[in-house]
Amino acid sequence: MTATPEAAAPAAAARRRWFKFWAAVIGLFLVVLLLVLGEVAGRLVMWAKHGVPGKSYGIYQPDPELGATHRPNSYNSNSSINNWGLRNPDDTAEAKPPGSTRIYCSGGSTTFCYNLTTAEAWPLVLQANLRRLPGRERDEVLNAGQICFSVADEFALARRLLPKLKPDVVVIYSGINEGMAATSMNLAEPGVLDRLLREQRWAVPTKNLAQTSFWMQNSVLRRFLEYRINRWLAQQFPARPRPAAKPRPTTVPATHPYVRENFSQTLRLYLAFIREQGAIPVVVAHGDNGSRPRDNPNDLRNLAVEIARAEGAVVCDFEPVFDRHPRRRECFIESGVHVTREGADVVAAELQRMILAAQAGRARTSP
Repeated sequence: MTATPEAAAPAAAARRRWFKFWAAVIGLFLVVLLLVLGEVAGRLVMWAKHGVPGKSYGIYQPDPELGATHRPNSYNSNSSINNWGLRNPDDTAEAKPPGSTRIYCSGGSTTFCYNLTTAEAWPLVLQANLRRLPGRERDEVLNAGQICFSVADEFALARRLLPKLKPDVVVIYSGINEGMAATSMNLAEPGVLDRLLREQRWAVPTKNLAQTSFWMQNSVLRRFLEYRINRWLAQQFPARPRPAAKPRPTTVPATHPYVRENFSQTLRLYLAFIREQGAIPVVVAHGDNGSRPRDNPNDLRNLAVEIARAEGAVVCDFEPVFDRHPRRRECFIESGVHVTREGADVVAAELQRMILAAQAGRARTSP
């Protein structure tokens, strides 16, 4: 006997459900397979173009204190990270070469120089300049800058590295990321800034920066999407001009009173720690392309200079240096504070002058 239409309908519906289920499973499998193949292919291409023997792809790793930090012996498309997690192409021995000067450069992306290759970043330009001087052929300049780091993050990293690496000079190129760090902290824990200010807790690292993402740390495709596809889309579909921003109330995290006070207190702690390690502290007041008024209450350069002078640190103020530069705008990329190759030469030359003068002054006053 043949089944009646009424009896066959449930069986047909069941077959359709099974078909949809397996179609979804197979489709999901194919998507995952394509992503895995894409990731493998991306890593092979990355290794062929940028690979360094003994180093693995992906410059970030999880960190319980900082959220994420540089992975030792790693690389990506424009950076090489050494055995200490520093953006230097060569490994660094714990003991510095005899008779040499070791300079530790602390900061965020303006020290890391993400828009430049490792060799083009100003710390490596400074190293190359110093090594051309007689008797300084073995000097070392260590790039400890990490993207998005605030002065609290820098201080936390320095507490680990300075006692071991024992630099002669520490350059602090900071004060730009404080508002962003406060915003990130407040997103993770609303009201945290009020609590930290009330408790007078300073030098608290930011644990939820962009590099803490698993995909940011481990995926070639994630990096390709962010740096290539997004850039292409921005070129194809330019953003419309935005209206002038209204003044932000003090409740906005970036302008919270904790930001300025924390920067002040943390910088003082950092400078004291540097002196305890026997190094010369150099505080940089960063330059810009002329688009960032220094009298803005959220600009921390004047505060950094004031604290540095009060604490007896060397001050390297780049605003007048770039203000008189004939190609000031060409010294910075669109951000206004990250230097180009031309700007890196200016920063390296001025820091070299200041550091040599500071070392000469210390030598004259030493018993």
